[in-house]
Amino acid sequence: MARRAVISDIHSNLVAFEAVLADIRRQNVDDIVCLGDNCGYGPQPIECIKLVRENVKWCLLGNHDEALFVEPRDFGANAKKSIEWQRTILEPGPSATAEDKERWDWLKTLRPLHKDLNIEYVHASPRDPIYEYVLREDFHDEGLGPTQKAKDIFHAMDWICFCGHSHRPGVVAEDFKWWRPSELENAAATIKRGFKTIVNVGSVGQPRDGIPDACYVIFDYTPSSDASLTKITTAVDGNGGTMIKSKTELQNGGPPTPAATPAVHDGGQEETRYGQDLTKVRDTALLQIPKVTFRRVEYDVAEAQSRFKTIPELPDNNWLRLSKGV
Repeated sequence: MARRAVISDIHSNLVAFEAVLADIRRQNVDDIVCLGDNCGYGPQPIECIKLVRENVKWCLLGNHDEALFVEPRDFGANAKKSIEWQRTILEPGPSATAEDKERWDWLKTLRPLHKDLNIEYVHASPRDPIYEYVLREDFHDEGLGPTQKAKDIFHAMDWICFCGHSHRPGVVAEDFKWWRPSELENAAATIKRGFKTIVNVGSVGQPRDGIPDACYVIFDYTPSSDASLTKITTAVDGNGGTMIKSKTELQNGGPPTPAATPAVHDGGQEETRYGQDLTKVRDTALLQIPKVTFRRVEYDVAEAQSRFKTIPELPDNNWLRLSKGV
């Protein structure tokens, strides 16, 4: 099994990013990947880009990163002011150093989609990798069945899709039920063979699910995984919340389960040995099933806010929202 950290939406919040990297180092991962939006909102884009380049295997293009080069699309006033300021310090001018130019050129190389067999990584959505939000309300059934948007999103993907962009972590499978990490039984959810699942990894630097802690995901998987091994498990480092009673409530099935131990008429030792062997086979199979773990990381929000305040071009709302995670 490989072990991968999936991060997204750092948004130039160096204090949060350093705390997340410290937590990742304790998780014994094989690599780190980033789903984009290194830039936007925060005061330290240069420092965050440097750490991304030093630590991640690959990085995607987010909509805020793209806005450095094109007219921002669907940006609110705060987001637009922030990226306009960041462009002034990132775009190489007449006195730019070789490092400045190389950083800018690297930003130009970013792409919005990465695919490993049938595992997709996007910034936003499988059908619109840069701009479309995948939101819990998109999957809300008001008695008319799944929304067309939800059906179209699943149609556009193969098996598992990791995304960010909304800054709201959660998991949704083809039963069209969105589950926040804290709503999962033992912080876990599974899917059966061919059962498509979207995992929103949340945000490192601008959480917006009512929790100020930074959020990212650990993904345990077999690199050669294909649709014949489609199970995913999600988890958070538990803050309580509503629990569901069984994993099948989320995934309408689940992984194959070994058949019940048949009766052994000679009783005693042979029956006990058979049961132990069956348990060993089952446990070995479960170890090969992909798993994701949502990690919430506390960081010094007050210190981050103080750094935001040093940049007059950044709107106050960019730092005010950090303390509430909204």
